[in-house]
Amino acid sequence: MNLKKYIISSLYIPYRVLNRTKSFFLKEKRTRLRVLLFHDIPKDSFKHFREKLDYLSKSWNFISPEEFEEYMDGKTNLQGDNILLTFDDGFHSNRVVAEQILNPMGIKAIFFVISQFVALTEQQEQFKFIKGNLFPKWRGHPLPKRLEELKNLSYGDLNFLIETGHSIGSHTATHPNLSKICKEENLKEEIVNSADILAKKLGIKINHFSFSFGNVSFFSKKAFEIAVLRFPYIHTGMRGDNSKSFIPWAIRRDSIDLDDSLILMSSFLEGVADFKYKKGLGIYESWNL
Repeated sequence: MNLKKYIISSLYIPYRVLNRTKSFFLKEKRTRLRVLLFHDIPKDSFKHFREKLDYLSKSWNFISPEEFEEYMDGKTNLQGDNILLTFDDGFHSNRVVAEQILNPMGIKAIFFVISQFVALTEQQEQFKFIKGNLFPKWRGHPLPKRLEELKNLSYGDLNFLIETGHSIGSHTATHPNLSKICKEENLKEEIVNSADILAKKLGIKINHFSFSFGNVSFFSKKAFEIAVLRFPYIHTGMRGDNSKSFIPWAIRRDSIDLDDSLILMSSFLEGVADFKYKKGLGIYESWNL
């Protein structure tokens, strides 16, 4: 564990005590709503992933995408600590996780997929897309250790997810750095047309969109303006409590790594690292003024 994560983990108890103390003095029961963000879940990590969900289920309530939408639309209330589960990029492992872990636990999630990645059928094309679009060299992130095992969700997999009660969201056409795209027609191709393709292929409405790379530095005001006209729910990769913001086009999400300890994950959910994203969220939300 690096120093930054060690410090965040060490603040879990103080933040938990502080949050519970605040809750004690409230007249109504505290409500929190966090959205978790995962990506690929390798088979040898299934046990660790299940342990995370089991641990969370002891003190958090997993809500469905439909319950999340009703809450964000002001149609229903939530009480206590609530979690929505989401997955980005559209790896095949997500279908296996849904089948073997989520469905038996009764947990429903949103799976954000990339339209051009889903359409690839050749293994080498998928490898090329993963390396060039999901782990581009300019990001400086190492490639997954088991790259050869990675493949995409197919339309058959997406239909399975839909049939078993999960939701599908759009995650652009090619997973680009949207801040580098200037032409409106190209932005619409990435944001709007990609979702329309998924909707037509699957015969469903695509109401959820998540920005590629997640941080405000990787999308733009123009990209936001296009997205907000098409989607009622827009997800970022910036941490925060959605019961405080209550903004359906600025959904906060907590990215969780599979090797994050239970205490580190809990620290994120207590809001220890939320301050880091305050400036970025402020910039993002100013685009809608």
